[in-house]
Amino acid sequence: MKNVLLISFDLIRAGEPEKSFSIASLLAFLKNDERYGSEFFVHHLPVNLLHFGKELREIEAFLSVFDLEKFDTIAISCYIWSEHLINPLIAKLREMGFRKNIILGGPQISCSEQVIEEYPDCQIFISGYAEQALLDAILYSEPIDRPMIFRNNTELNALPSVYKTGEIPVMDGQKMLRLETKRGCPYRCSFCAHRDLNSSKVHAYPKDRVYEELSLFKAGSVQKINVLDPVFNTGSDYLDILKEIRRIGLNSEISLQSRFEAVRGAEGRAFLNLCAEMNVCLEFGVQTIMETEYNAIRRPNNVRMIKSLMRELNHRDISYQISLIYGLPNQTFDSFRQSVNFVKSGGCDNVSAYPLMLLKRTELYAEKEQWEFREKPMGKFNIPVAVSSNSFDENEWYRMKDLAESLNPGVRI
Repeated sequence: MKNVLLISFDLIRAGEPEKSFSIASLLAFLKNDERYGSEFFVHHLPVNLLHFGKELREIEAFLSVFDLEKFDTIAISCYIWSEHLINPLIAKLREMGFRKNIILGGPQISCSEQVIEEYPDCQIFISGYAEQALLDAILYSEPIDRPMIFRNNTELNALPSVYKTGEIPVMDGQKMLRLETKRGCPYRCSFCAHRDLNSSKVHAYPKDRVYEELSLFKAGSVQKINVLDPVFNTGSDYLDILKEIRRIGLNSEISLQSRFEAVRGAEGRAFLNLCAEMNVCLEFGVQTIMETEYNAIRRPNNVRMIKSLMRELNHRDISYQISLIYGLPNQTFDSFRQSVNFVKSGGCDNVSAYPLMLLKRTELYAEKEQWEFREKPMGKFNIPVAVSSNSFDENEWYRMKDLAESLNPGVRI
């Protein structure tokens, strides 16, 4: 039987489940396979980076409890907040005697040959949604004489619920749980990695599964539900899901990532009517209202529509928040301030702004030289942030940072 060690680097806050949603989905899928327990077994080592510093030595104690020689494969999750640890961790695993296959997956892993250069001591890479690809990689039995890339081939219909399987237990009065009704995004923003970059499709879960999870949340009196969909108000099912929430009388606070441009016509009116009846907070990622900036990141905004809908949201007393990005192509401090002033003058009292991070696998990452971006590791997790470009220097970036932190002092890199 193959023994697998799955190491995940997570950011688990107080009141959240001990296991991240993405890792729980992987484990639920693997454990649901008929070969689990006879042909392979997975041990999970979660590392909550909020409890640790930047250095790998703080994590070595976790590794010391495992006899690494017993494992056939070690799989490691790669996120932007943990990337500074990946190669040092692989080196430490080799130093501790592990000589077999290492699998890397997660948002930082692309389907290009570049990852092979970035992680030279890795045997298998997983690009895209990882459930089925990870299972295929674990069971792969041929000798590996060169690095291999396993691409997303996950069917959402085949994924078991993390809540129905108990991989994430629904505790009575749970402070917060996450819900996923679909994966992928129909839009093509060049800075964002939410879109399925392998197929550019949006993959929806069966409504029955979503309804069953909502019933579990209702029975458990979950206080808050964060819906993970990159844009909730797209597709054919989102109104039915809201109607089901209303039908069962679910009164949890529900956070929905939304898009202003999708609130239009009869569906848009129905969406707002349903939101007005519930404990909903709509999250709009506007990013910028400046034409030269939103064209550069292929995220067009209808500024007139945004202003009109902000008035309607305020009039209906529907809770909402707006987020912006600073450090964008063509941006200056003055243009960033114009976006901030536009949102605040429209009556939004919950505004946040985040620094631009050049995420791997995105078009903007590939355009770094075009915009002359210079990155600098920032914050507790050494996250690379674009701190200068051909339109702003580092001093101007820090002015934007100060303005951003004045909007919402709790938001930090």
